[in-house]
Amino acid sequence: MKHHYVPQFLLRRWANQNGKLQVFSRRQGRIICTERAPRSTGFVDDLYAIAANIFGIQKDLIERKLFGKIDNDAAVALGHIEAHQALNVDQQIAWLFFLSSLRVRQPDMLRFLRTTALNHVRRKIAAQRNLSSLDIAETPEAAWFEQNFPGNLEARSLTSWLPRMITHDGVLCNFENLLWFTREFSAEAPKLLLADMPLHWDTGLEDPDLVVQLPLGPDRILLGTRTESAKLFLNQISVPELVERANRATLASSVEFIWASERDAARSFIEANIDIVGANFASLSHYQPWQTESEAATI
Repeated sequence: MKHHYVPQFLLRRWANQNGKLQVFSRRQGRIICTERAPRSTGFVDDLYAIAANIFGIQKDLIERKLFGKIDNDAAVALGHIEAHQALNVDQQIAWLFFLSSLRVRQPDMLRFLRTTALNHVRRKIAAQRNLSSLDIAETPEAAWFEQNFPGNLEARSLTSWLPRMITHDGVLCNFENLLWFTREFSAEAPKLLLADMPLHWDTGLEDPDLVVQLPLGPDRILLGTRTESAKLFLNQISVPELVERANRATLASSVEFIWASERDAARSFIEANIDIVGANFASLSHYQPWQTESEAATI
């Protein structure tokens, strides 16, 4: 079953009149381009299947009930943002949850929950038994779970921590305190790209020079800054310069895929900047839900 880690409503904004978008990837140093519908890209088969299998729930339940709800509420909030209308409290919260979820739902985050986070559970079990030197995987509790309910601890780390990571106070507070604004471009302007890591920032969330970007379509972008001077700068620079800056950041934040509304111009830009593809990658440590706020602030 296709579990989308990039929301389909976001991908649709790059679709052409045939309902398809250009999908770029790098294979053996070469840029490959295919044309696909939003439902056929930005997904991993059975990304949440382990939780579904263990708890006897439908495989798409997490996507529908958790991320589906987040995406639907975000789409409504985005409509108000693009209409330059103020968001009410519920819409503000929904939008912040959406921004946070864009990182949390990524495949590498799910792998993190199924490895590092799982080991954290095992360490807690060992600590409760004062078994600091014992192999944590061999504690009686962990061994019993693995023998009688294979994958149970792994699934519980996923279902327990996903919501807490999305609602992580440190991340949400940093996003909430930014100065958010959009810039929209004419049809003749260069087109924005979208990465499979759609939300991009290249400094720590606590950095005073933090700038966050989220392309909203080929001709519009959401920007968040910590200072009025940075907001003024990004509002005043020319459209071609802003699009180039944003697209370079998009390439740097990509993991496997880059999406575009047009093929030729996008291919030329990606090939000219292939050295920065995937160069920037936000640390998973920002989202570790078992950290205290003071510990998270030091990362």
